[in-house]
Amino acid sequence: MYKVFFNDSTIQLSTELKKSSKNNIVKVVGDESYVFVNQIVSETEKGGEVSDSIIINQEVNQLWDYFRSLFVEIPAAGGLVRNENGLFLFIRRLGVWDLPKGKIEKNETPELAAVREVEEECGLSGLKIVRQLDSTFHIYRSPYLTAPKNLVLKETKWFLMAYSGNETLVPQTEEEIVDVQWIPVHEFGLVMENTYSSLRDLFNKTMPLI
Repeated sequence: MYKVFFNDSTIQLSTELKKSSKNNIVKVVGDESYVFVNQIVSETEKGGEVSDSIIINQEVNQLWDYFRSLFVEIPAAGGLVRNENGLFLFIRRLGVWDLPKGKIEKNETPELAAVREVEEECGLSGLKIVRQLDSTFHIYRSPYLTAPKNLVLKETKWFLMAYSGNETLVPQTEEEIVDVQWIPVHEFGLVMENTYSSLRDLFNKTMPLI
């Protein structure tokens, strides 16, 4: 199954029907109806309500390849960083709690990009990658591309990282980051109330395994 976030709505591609968590309309398409993917994207963007759409197709990988072809793809990478005290690193940008991440540069591996972005956005060094986590996917309109062909599908590859230093956290203000903090697990509830749906989904899958 593939899950893509668009604002607070989701578009899921699956081989089987799963009831929407919000009891909204489920979209089901057959092999001959790939064009319907375009309609779902359009409906999700202009709709005011949060919705969950599920596209059913036994050839889900083929459908996923087609789905991705509808967008400009931008690869990104970031880190979920834990220090020796068991605290996790968060940034605050545009009024929302987030994890440090950024675009993967040309000829750069996702691992190197993830470490670089955390270092740049938080002022840290000496990070060590523990393992790769699940990727997240989200769609947005790019202000740098010409409409209507400015829909971007961003895959962010996430990595669990370890940090053992005591450097002072420095937010990268030129990236509109206003705060960087080490946050204990028991305060995650406050973060989850003001973060992106894709990150809530990542944490729900990841934290029980850490």
